[in-house]
Amino acid sequence: MSWAFLDVDTQRDFVEPGGKLYAAGAEAIKPNLARLIAAADAAQVPLVSCVDAHAPDDPEFADWPAHAVVGTPGQAKVAETRTGREVRVPSAPPSAALPDPRRAHVVLEKQTFSVFSNPACEAVFERTGAETVVVFGVVTEVCVKQATLGLLERGYRVRLVEDAVWPITPEGGAAALSELRAAGAELTTTDAVVEALAAGTPA
Repeated sequence: MSWAFLDVDTQRDFVEPGGKLYAAGAEAIKPNLARLIAAADAAQVPLVSCVDAHAPDDPEFADWPAHAVVGTPGQAKVAETRTGREVRVPSAPPSAALPDPRRAHVVLEKQTFSVFSNPACEAVFERTGAETVVVFGVVTEVCVKQATLGLLERGYRVRLVEDAVWPITPEGGAAALSELRAAGAELTTTDAVVEALAAGTPA
């Protein structure tokens, strides 16, 4: 059974102290993020990321502090999830020239919680050829949750890496994991994912 990875919003504004919408403590998952990215590269597993990409006057800032504004340092991905082969795909109608996620590290830009708000998202995942998507990133109870539910609704099997996600609050994160497990997501760990890829037995 083939895999793809989805790396959700691992941006400096969310993950690093001093970020505009920092999830306190999120830097703790950086080592696991790095391990997952390295394992995907070594096994040639398609890696898709999503990132917030806001204009300075984005309407979302009526409800949240300004964050992930295009061109600011905080909008950048953390070093642990950069590969050097990123190709950004703006949130616009998809074109026939979409990058091949089996070769490029596709980074889907979005302005709302769900990665599926980017019109290219479904086509990108179809092109991975994956049946199972391994999901990790931030924050558990918002964008990770929306990405996981979107994948499940579209028939993908989802493995959610519980030691490579981070919540806004522990209570909110626990509730989201419980909800996602009930919806059909399977919880896993970084060790389990890395070991399965190293053994050549993703399932």
